[in-house]
Amino acid sequence: MSLQNLTLESLFVSKVRIKALKFFMLNPSREIHLRGAVRAFEEEINAVRREFSRLEKVQLITSDTKGNRLYFKLNLSHPFINELMSFFHKSYGLGGEIIEMQDKLGDVAFALLTPAFTRGMYFGDQIIDLFVVGKINLRELQKIIHHHEDEIGREINYTVIEENEFKLRKRRGDQFINNIMIQDNVLLIGRHEDLIK
Repeated sequence: MSLQNLTLESLFVSKVRIKALKFFMLNPSREIHLRGAVRAFEEEINAVRREFSRLEKVQLITSDTKGNRLYFKLNLSHPFINELMSFFHKSYGLGGEIIEMQDKLGDVAFALLTPAFTRGMYFGDQIIDLFVVGKINLRELQKIIHHHEDEIGREINYTVIEENEFKLRKRRGDQFINNIMIQDNVLLIGRHEDLIK
């Protein structure tokens, strides 16, 4: 088990709560009803209902009745949403695997997930999901990407550039780099201070 997963299990005592938060954070636009969540989480209905009630009470999720079912969805305007999304994207899914496989990926200076990936929100015509800077083993990165494309059922758009090119384009005010930098990204590898200087 990775350090990130252990950290989340230490911070969030309830395994059902972790499963619920993981579902909502990694699928921010998806709605789910109680019985669907019971099947997806493989947990007892009362435990799922209790955790949904707690998450709704603190306004991390909202509910809406459609027909005779109550559907739950992530509240993207919650003040802690960015931090929580960052926790979960660094622990699970594509982000978690990139962190875990960092040594096999080569010399990674920075790796980040854009809001296109984390929230399904696109910045202008920007459709990059993953941005990686460094000397990268592309074969290893492509294996990770393909695995997660199969898992999420869509193509993952990514860009890889070497660190010297990144610094040069940043100094020149390159529009593509500027567009990446001003987004609310989840920084997987590297320090934010080094990324922006």
